[in-house]
Amino acid sequence: MRERWRRSIGWAACLCLVFVAGGCATARIAEHRIVSGRITDQQGRPVPGTPVLVMGRQLDFTTTLDYVERDRRTLRVLTADDGRYMAEFIPSELGNNLYLFFYAEKGFDGVRFQRPDGIDITKRLTESRELRLDQVLLDHSQWKEVQRQIAQFGADSAKGKILRQLGLPERIDRGTGDQSAETWWFYSKGMSYRFVGSAVEGSYTFQPIQGVLPLPSTK
Repeated sequence: MRERWRRSIGWAACLCLVFVAGGCATARIAEHRIVSGRITDQQGRPVPGTPVLVMGRQLDFTTTLDYVERDRRTLRVLTADDGRYMAEFIPSELGNNLYLFFYAEKGFDGVRFQRPDGIDITKRLTESRELRLDQVLLDHSQWKEVQRQIAQFGADSAKGKILRQLGLPERIDRGTGDQSAETWWFYSKGMSYRFVGSAVEGSYTFQPIQGVLPLPSTK
């Protein structure tokens, strides 16, 4: 398992202090902590190589009990072949408000799995030196349809590979002259592919557009 720190500024270790204000628990913990667990799919099988993030935010509170985020740092680890992960860190080096995420922008299989909610581990880290947090990754609501279409086109086909990488297209435009031509649009990912028959004739990238609903299942 690999760990990667992202730090923008350094600060000294502080004594542990916990309080709640503005809806956020904060803590300064200068001692070593370990967070570990196992990630499985709905069938109980391990999910290897999936990212786990510990995200720390440095929150400074104001006299009105509001807060301002001054800094954000993350520690990233990957699950082993058996789905187990372990993150070792000093919380105060990440921030005073800490969350655990079982996904990341890179490395998480968002075509197959839903993104689970983040877990606020700030208070738990003040109560225990070691935390055990397992996670079951639920199938994405479109996963069955993705599988069906991959089987239809073939896993080694261009369409099958694109479906596995990006999921269902959010729009399909079909040509009026050439009935075998069609363009798949992935707005949220900023990509489109033009097909003639089963072959990719071209691709186009653009600024991602959020809020476009995917096509409904054709089942």
